[in-house]
Amino acid sequence: MDNEATIESITEEAGVTEEPRLRIDLDTVLGWLRMQPVQMGLVIFALLIGVFWPVFDSVPSLWFDMDGYYQHGPLIPFAIAYILYVNWDKFSKIPVKQSWAPLIFLIPLLYLNFAVTRSGFFSSIQTGILIMAVGFILWALIGFRWAFALIPTMLFATTGLPLWERVIDENTNTLQLWSTDITFNLLKMFGYGPFRTEPTIIYLDNYTLNIAVACSGMKLTMAMIASTLFVILVARLAWWKNLLLAAMALPLAVLINGMRITAIGMVGQHYGEKAGMLFHDYGSYIFLVLAFYIFYQVSKLLGWKI
Repeated sequence: MDNEATIESITEEAGVTEEPRLRIDLDTVLGWLRMQPVQMGLVIFALLIGVFWPVFDSVPSLWFDMDGYYQHGPLIPFAIAYILYVNWDKFSKIPVKQSWAPLIFLIPLLYLNFAVTRSGFFSSIQTGILIMAVGFILWALIGFRWAFALIPTMLFATTGLPLWERVIDENTNTLQLWSTDITFNLLKMFGYGPFRTEPTIIYLDNYTLNIAVACSGMKLTMAMIASTLFVILVARLAWWKNLLLAAMALPLAVLINGMRITAIGMVGQHYGEKAGMLFHDYGSYIFLVLAFYIFYQVSKLLGWKI
């Protein structure tokens, strides 16, 4: 495995002629499936799924749990496909250089995975090991430059995987307090006379807001982080514009979450507890849409042409 070529030349040898921008059709797919790196990759990644099955098995519950922090997860595979599509003109020019040598690094990684699995602490640590293993396999199959170029895309993929559990656990309470502070001040500004005797409970005349862990804003924060990485990878903006987008993600998520809880309190105050809970379950999605609309408009203002 020491041959070197570009993806463009390999696809031509496979009988597929393409423009630099990736085109997906039946001939393209069949042509790719005839490539040795693709065939070997499919076999190796199938084995990888078996070895790291606890991680893959946890994904559905992460994505579809109503109280989970990864509800944006189902969009991640489609976003990855779009990232590859948009950047294909750059990726396709990177030389393909296969080598068995990087697979040596899989030995200590697989041993570490075995030890972690036996200990029962598979979630974050095992996910990190999986990402490193994928990187070394890509290095072996298509070369170091390809693997290096795909690091940002793999980092984006982790926003839908159980890699950030410890970060979430350590910061949820902080977001919970910030959201409560914003809600309290907004209600006070609007003349609702809120009363607060506990850190995360706000009392109104006819309604009580208990800003629990699930209302901390962590769901929106994780989704905003994923959205920020996505825009950075597809918009190709200047570095300072990317930095600006990254800097606004957390404050925007916390502010919008505070506005969402404030609206719940207003509805509950005027229309009763059932109405407040109903708005909590369904009506507050308006503010989630608002958060992404603001982020989208700022991205366009900074030069994202879409």
